[in-house]
Amino acid sequence: MKTTNILILFFLAMVHSGCEKMLDKEPVDELSIEATFKDFDGARAALAGAYTSLFDMNYYNGLRSIYPELTGGNVKHSKSSAIDLLGEYNFASTAAQSEMNATYGTLYALLNNLNYIIQKAPAVADGTLAQRNRLVAEATALRALIHFDLLQLYAQPYNYTTDASHTGIVINLEPVFVNSSIIKRSTVKQGYDAVLTDLNRAAVLMAGSEIVFTVGSSSNYMNTNSINALLARVYLNMEDWKNAYDYAEKVIAVKTYSLFSNTSYVNSWTLKNTSESIFEVSVPNNFSLNSYGSYFTLGQTYLQMATTNDLLDLYTATDVRGRNSFYISSTINGALYYFSKKYPTAATAATGLKVIRLSEMYLIRAEAAAELGNQSQANADLNLIRQRGDAAAAALNLSTKDAQITAILLERRKELNLEGFLLFDLARRKKNVLRTDCVSNTCNLNYPNAHYILPIPEQSVLTNANMVQNPEY
Repeated sequence: MKTTNILILFFLAMVHSGCEKMLDKEPVDELSIEATFKDFDGARAALAGAYTSLFDMNYYNGLRSIYPELTGGNVKHSKSSAIDLLGEYNFASTAAQSEMNATYGTLYALLNNLNYIIQKAPAVADGTLAQRNRLVAEATALRALIHFDLLQLYAQPYNYTTDASHTGIVINLEPVFVNSSIIKRSTVKQGYDAVLTDLNRAAVLMAGSEIVFTVGSSSNYMNTNSINALLARVYLNMEDWKNAYDYAEKVIAVKTYSLFSNTSYVNSWTLKNTSESIFEVSVPNNFSLNSYGSYFTLGQTYLQMATTNDLLDLYTATDVRGRNSFYISSTINGALYYFSKKYPTAATAATGLKVIRLSEMYLIRAEAAAELGNQSQANADLNLIRQRGDAAAAALNLSTKDAQITAILLERRKELNLEGFLLFDLARRKKNVLRTDCVSNTCNLNYPNAHYILPIPEQSVLTNANMVQNPEY
């Protein structure tokens, strides 16, 4: 990986929104690392900095979120200049020039930061054992989240081979320096095993911990519920239907969360830390730059991602998520475009990034139930989300697994659009990419295809003799 990506960069200056003021140092060597972790406050500041890094424009505040939506077919470019991810949109990105190379570097830098927290926090001089356990638990859960995102971006889905023995990613479980960064890529199975190990370890530590951030919402931090929700998502991708069902059900059973009504759903996207938010990345203090909403918000010069007719045409006229009420339109250069009202604000008015929502848990349970032969539960969960969006929709009573899975995948696309799922859903279900409202030399991909995943950045391959590039890159 890049030398700059394995420096110890904690992003500590005025970090996590609503949190206590943090240290303003940026450790780059062993002495400053020791200075950061000399006490509990320093270790907590490092964790707060890691949370803030999730809001990076190379991660959830931009490229990680929009990439699977653009390539999958939910959004398209609405500008002829200043276009993000054009190579990825055309399935023509290269290892040398892919814009997603920045995401790769950002995620591995963040992993390195988390590894220092996990390694150093247990030995800080003050703070209770329960507080130190909490620091390690949250950092370990975040490490699992980042490894899982890397697996989705840079490795074929779990079921690409029958035993998941195909090439995965570099699993980074300890601090890495320049002279020790020659690491091989694991198999996908090993990668998923590492994710599960971290999540389960985090859950154990969480049970014997004490909250360390007292300002803001619990949904802004990793906790038992967000760990269970992430486990449900991971098991879904592994096609471990029983565990996917059980962990989704655990989260649904928590009375802390509730679905918005049909009439309040649209406005909910202007709010932060809502009743549906299981894990939400908060906006850093004094943030005034481009946010994820800048892609879609009318009046923003950055505006460049319009909703495709492929997605809009999936909604009925009475669905609050659809063309008539959830999208706003504008004519640009003589063409009519629709822009999502999800994340309708930008800059100083930006809202938090909803990484895991309750509706996803219902859809995970529905899909797992269908695969397990529990048709009644699958129909109930599917109809709950369908009719929340479209109160006029008649309840479905589907009697075959195939029909249920088709309907659930459709509902996932309608409900979770712009939240970073579409391409990954197509890949894990071995579906083709079919983009009709598309301007590209390559609008469609037949599964399997090398371009369902991204190239490993060229510099990472050149500087690591053990690094293997993804096929066709």
